[in-house]
Amino acid sequence: MALSSVLFVANANALVRIDIDEGNTKPLPLALTDLQGDNAADNQLGYNITKVIEKNLKSSGLFNIVDRDAFLQSQESLKKDGPNFEQWKPIKVEGLFTGSSKLEGDDVDVINRKAVIEYRLFDVYSDKQTIGKKYTAQVKYWRHLANRISDDIYTSLTGEKGYFTSRIAYIGENVITDARGRKKTIKQLCVMNQDSSSQQCLTDGKSIVLTPRFSPIKQELAYLSYANGRPRVYLLDLTTGQQEIVGSFRGLNSSPRFSPDGEKLLMTLTKDQEGNSEIYEMDLDSRKIKRLTFSPRIDTSPSYSPDGKKIVFNSDRQGRPALFIMDSDGNNVKRLTYGRGSYFAPVWSPRGDMIAFVKQMGGKFHIGVIDVDGDEERLLTEGFLDESPSWSPNGRVIIFSRQVGDVNKIYGIDLTGYNLREIETTSNASDPTWSPLLK
Repeated sequence: MALSSVLFVANANALVRIDIDEGNTKPLPLALTDLQGDNAADNQLGYNITKVIEKNLKSSGLFNIVDRDAFLQSQESLKKDGPNFEQWKPIKVEGLFTGSSKLEGDDVDVINRKAVIEYRLFDVYSDKQTIGKKYTAQVKYWRHLANRISDDIYTSLTGEKGYFTSRIAYIGENVITDARGRKKTIKQLCVMNQDSSSQQCLTDGKSIVLTPRFSPIKQELAYLSYANGRPRVYLLDLTTGQQEIVGSFRGLNSSPRFSPDGEKLLMTLTKDQEGNSEIYEMDLDSRKIKRLTFSPRIDTSPSYSPDGKKIVFNSDRQGRPALFIMDSDGNNVKRLTYGRGSYFAPVWSPRGDMIAFVKQMGGKFHIGVIDVDGDEERLLTEGFLDESPSWSPNGRVIIFSRQVGDVNKIYGIDLTGYNLREIETTSNASDPTWSPLLK
C-alpha cells in the first residue's frame, strides 16, 4: 500500500485530557466537522472518511461526538476563516477536528486516482492546534486513511497508541442445509477490519477450523484445522495467500501462539508416549521442536511475554486448572493464580503488565486480568460462556467470544471493565484474535 504522510504541526505541550487508566472516564466532547473539498466527489470522500473516524472514536467509549446540529460555526466559515474558538466553547467542545479532502488524477482512471487528506486537531480551550497531517494514498485505501487518522486523534488526546488500523480474525459459524436436507453448522476462518468492515471468510467450511492466532509482527495467522480428519496446525500468509502445515505430529496438535519476533511458535502436542498434553516450541525456520513442559497432567494454552523471556500457560498439575509462568526455556515454573474457580486461556498483554484469562466459577464464565506477579486480579465480565480473550495492539481493549443460548458473538471491553460492546460480524462468531497495526 503506497501511503505518504506529512506532519504539519505537533504541539508537544498539548494537554492530555483523558486518563484511560481511571475507568468509567467521562467521555471527552469532540467535534468532528466533515472534511471538505471543492466539488461533490471531494465532499463525498470527506464525508465517508469522517463517518469512519466518528464510528471508531465513539466505539472506544472515550469520546463524546458532539451533534452537528449544535455547531455554532458554519462549515463555510470554518473553511474560509479557520476555527473561531469562541463559537465552540459555549457548546462545551474540547477537541475540534477539521480539514480538507481532494481527489487527484484522471476522472477516467478511477483505480489510480489519489486521495489527498489534510486535517488539523485543535485544543479549543487553549486555542491551539495539537496536530496536523497530510496523507496521500490511492483512493481505494480511503478507509485505511480514516483508521490512520483515528489512531492519530486517539494518540494525541490520550497519550497512548491507537488500535484502529488493525484487523480481527475469527471463526465464523454458519448453519447450512446439505444435499440431504439436513442442517449443520460449518466453521470458517474469517477476517475483517477492526471496525467490522471488509469481512471475508478464507476457508470453505468443509473442515473444522479453530483457534486462529495472529503473528505480532505481520499479517500472518496460525490456526488449527481438521482437514483430512486430523488436527494439524497451519500457517496462512494473508498478504500472499500462501498456506503451509507446520504442526502435523501424532495425536493432538493445538493452541498455536507466535513468539514476539514471529520466528517461533508454541503448540500443545500429545505426540510423546505419555499421551498427555505438553507444551512445545517450534523454530519456524528450521522446523525443529523443543519440549518445554514435563508434567503427568495437562499443560496447554501457552502465551509469550512481549519480551519473549517468559511463557504463561494453564495446567491442572496441582489440581484445579490454574495459571503458571515459566522461563521461555521451560525452567523456573511458578504458579500465578490461587483464587477460587478454574483458570484457562491466558494471554499476555502487549504492554507486558497484565495477563488476560478465562475463569470458570460458580456456574459462570468470566474474562479477567491479573498482574504478572499475581497480586491483583480483576474480573471484567460475567456470562454463560465468555472465552477466547485477545488484546488490542495497544493493550487497552480485550475482545472475546460470548455464547448466549445457541448464539456466539464477539464482544469488546475496556481494560478497566467498562464499555462492553458487541463487535458486528456477518454470522455467529467465536475465537477472535487481534492483529498488529497495519503499516
